[in-house]
Amino acid sequence: MDNDAPTIPAGFEPLPEMTTIPLVGSIACGTPITAEENVEARIGIPAAWNADFALTCKGDSMAPRYQDGDVVCIRCQPEVENGQIAAVRIGEEATLKRFYQEGETVTLVPVNPAYTPLVYRGPELSDIQIEGRVVGFCRGE
Repeated sequence: MDNDAPTIPAGFEPLPEMTTIPLVGSIACGTPITAEENVEARIGIPAAWNADFALTCKGDSMAPRYQDGDVVCIRCQPEVENGQIAAVRIGEEATLKRFYQEGETVTLVPVNPAYTPLVYRGPELSDIQIEGRVVGFCRGE
């Protein structure tokens, strides 16, 4: 028996397998802000999330699901299903919204009903790029 292994109290589960990903800046949860490309830190997350990078939420358009200061973990993928929450680049800015596409119309919907959905059609669609899907998040106290 390994005497260095921690003893887990009855009723508790061991921590999941962890990995690290880069925290690369912040993402708007309100009006889009300039997406920062510099790695600020590396953070530990559960490996099962299969996330590629993390962003710090700014604003309250995704509240109460994601709050200002939460760290969202993103899996890089160029497409998401309707209704999934995605990091979406609009030109040089990025925002976190629930994504919907119907034909030639993309609608980015905030969770907070105080905010208006963003609607893009036709030629405006060339400015939109899905960076990835939210697969987990961390919130401090």
